[in-house]
Amino acid sequence: MIRFTFLFFLCTTHTLVMADEAYAGTAAGPLVYTLDAQQLEDAKRRVQAGDPQLLPAYRGLLHSADKALSTAPFTVTEKGVKPPSGDKHDYLSMAPYWWPDPGKADGLPYVRRDGRINPSTKDNDTDSKRIDNFSDAVGTLGIGYYFSGDARYAQHAALLLRTWFLDPATRMNPNMKYAQAVMGVADGRGTGIIDTRHFWQVVDAIGLITPSGELSAADLAGLRQWFADYTQWLMTSKGGHDEAAAPNNHGSYFDEQVANYALFTGDKALAHKVIAQALDKRLGAQIASDGRQPLELVRTRAYHYSTFNLQALFRLARYGEQAGVDVWFYPDAARPALRSALEYLTPYVTNPSSWPYKDIQGVAYEDYLPLMLQAEHVYGPLPHAAAVERTLRGHLPAAQDWLFWQVRGAGTQPGQPAS
Repeated sequence: MIRFTFLFFLCTTHTLVMADEAYAGTAAGPLVYTLDAQQLEDAKRRVQAGDPQLLPAYRGLLHSADKALSTAPFTVTEKGVKPPSGDKHDYLSMAPYWWPDPGKADGLPYVRRDGRINPSTKDNDTDSKRIDNFSDAVGTLGIGYYFSGDARYAQHAALLLRTWFLDPATRMNPNMKYAQAVMGVADGRGTGIIDTRHFWQVVDAIGLITPSGELSAADLAGLRQWFADYTQWLMTSKGGHDEAAAPNNHGSYFDEQVANYALFTGDKALAHKVIAQALDKRLGAQIASDGRQPLELVRTRAYHYSTFNLQALFRLARYGEQAGVDVWFYPDAARPALRSALEYLTPYVTNPSSWPYKDIQGVAYEDYLPLMLQAEHVYGPLPHAAAVERTLRGHLPAAQDWLFWQVRGAGTQPGQPAS
């Protein structure tokens, strides 16, 4: 049964206090950084009105939020293997594409098989699957609370946040020293920093549930401090320096994480610096004039990695809106790099068999959908928008992304409300 129970609130009553108050929550919507407060408000009104385009996504959201309610709190201390430090509070993961060498009796050193996930890297001995499940659960509960007003969602999200970040017995240390280790090669690598890429959901969920009062002032301060400490580690560690220098999607995800956490903790100057540098360092270097992303096209999952990299760059563009850097229209308004990159991928949504590069898993509609919706919000409808939307609705009728970004009508211009 659909629940049309909504909690209306004044964000000025429960606003998350930030070091930089320039981007504080207002009565216009929740304090979010990756999602868009006005877009969420519009979607909430449409769901209230029973909009048939959004009801499948809303039902799916409630189903996922109810499922998340049943999850026990996640913690890095659950893992079965201790990291080299001997401290289970340190995050540990194994590089997913590395396998035992079949030509060696002990399998060492491991060898890389691009795009082929070693299932042993996703078990309970390490933290990579756990961090994804934690981030998804918190994000879903936060969105679920915002749309439904069900206090249980906020309560459980707050519990998950305190367990992962704050409780001395279970908290994660704010570093990724032992992320994406490779047996016989390295105890941890800078590439493992990409494992925290889903923390954008956590940051937005904090803002979404703050009006519930389930997070105390001490909780909020502790969460800001954790992310400030983690950002400091990212900016000063060898792993962080290595990842910042990565030319492909790893570098993009390093930048978008630093920008996101800097905005959350109030360091707008750092966010501005990282995003401004990314214009040439990421967009200029990664996206060809025709929209191709050559560094991602050489992968065995070329379509996936093309959209995967764009997701990081689109988030950078969102953070640029808040830090005073125009990423959306770089290098010029006539041919923005991000729009070109997405338009290059668009024809293959409706005709995936024509994709000219290798992808061992095929075109992933769920990777493309959030990009299309955000691009339409910024640039207006893309070429063949109606056919692409029909295809995506057919494959992903209940995707949460339909609630995040509102589809525009064919005649709607950027800046105008969705039809």
